[in-house]
Amino acid sequence: MILLFGALALLLLLGMPVFAALGLASLLYLFVHGIQPLIAVQQMFDGIDKFPLLAVPFFILAGNLMNAAEITDRLFAFARSLVGHLRGGLGHVNIVASVIFSGMSGTAVADAGGLGTVELKAMRDQGYDMSFAVGITASSSTIGPIIPPSLAMIVYGLMANASVGQLFVAGIVPGLLMALALHALVWTIAVRRDYPREPRASLAQVLASLRASALALLTPVIIVGGIVAGIVTPTEAAIVAVLYALAIGAFAYRSLSPDKLLAVLLETFETTAVIMIMVAASVLFGWILVRENVAVQFSQAMLALASEPWQALLLLNLLLLIAGMIMETIAVILILTPIVLPVLHAFAIDPVQFGVIMVLNLMIGLMTPPIGLLLFVMARIGQLDLLATTRACLPFMLPLFAVLLLISLFPPITLFLPQLVYR
Repeated sequence: MILLFGALALLLLLGMPVFAALGLASLLYLFVHGIQPLIAVQQMFDGIDKFPLLAVPFFILAGNLMNAAEITDRLFAFARSLVGHLRGGLGHVNIVASVIFSGMSGTAVADAGGLGTVELKAMRDQGYDMSFAVGITASSSTIGPIIPPSLAMIVYGLMANASVGQLFVAGIVPGLLMALALHALVWTIAVRRDYPREPRASLAQVLASLRASALALLTPVIIVGGIVAGIVTPTEAAIVAVLYALAIGAFAYRSLSPDKLLAVLLETFETTAVIMIMVAASVLFGWILVRENVAVQFSQAMLALASEPWQALLLLNLLLLIAGMIMETIAVILILTPIVLPVLHAFAIDPVQFGVIMVLNLMIGLMTPPIGLLLFVMARIGQLDLLATTRACLPFMLPLFAVLLLISLFPPITLFLPQLVYR
């Protein structure tokens, strides 16, 4: 195991992509232990030959189609008509728009890269401090994988053998709590800095904005409503989301040209390929960890350190926060889920509750150096250096940590809704 983790650490320090580092470290282990390389091929193929993973490329494609069809502009305008009149209005608009878009994209990066561009431009034009704009945009985009749909929860559900539908429903309340906590922070900062507010939109203006974005607003209703009602599975919902986004972008709004569609398809192919090769390499690495009884040893260590479920969850939170700082979200889920499952069983922690905890932890990790992908995205679109972007995000992590602590200590926050829907 020292050789395995030592090789992985060295390869990562040399700047090798995570999937390549995982794969090469695993192959070195197989070579040293005289295990046939064919096993690596079998494990990697079995890892991606899973029906729920079909939802991944379709949700990615749906989010990309929404961005390319300029649907984000309509959503931002609608959110602006609702809360733009509050002190620090565009900060609140940022959060509301992210909550709405989270029901479409399933990823934080899609939110930040698409909707975030619109939000930052509007805030820059109104004279907001760019560090405030970047911080709230990055933090609000983390709501995306918590409120369904969520690519991270699909992968976790696959690894933990948990219901993806229940995971989706379990994320709704924590996602809304994240939004409320961010609203409170934005209001506090806005009052202290005397940020501007916009004139209150009239009822006619709100209705006009609602009409302009109504078709887009139906997307989360179709996705979440279809899954909760049992009409479609998460995978089928992803396909429906793609067809719906394609229809409204190409025919209703007529903002999705053939050139844009081709660019969206190429971007989706590239993103899907990266995720799938990451899944394959991580599954092989995880198989080695299981073979070495790492999960059992980790469970025994946790039992020695903790005597109550809340103590175990606090320790697991610490582990996830550290892992999220140095590894990519999907890789952490694939590697750590099989290791922590025995701990969940030992302390009677519901896998659905832990799934939400894990994803929220890793969303915070996206805002932390050195690997935090959101930092790089926000630095690019906000035109700040990485250090300034990191400093801008730090205050906005506090509300996220507060929600993380709440859902860790009070399981009903995440579990009462799926228990109500799936009873």
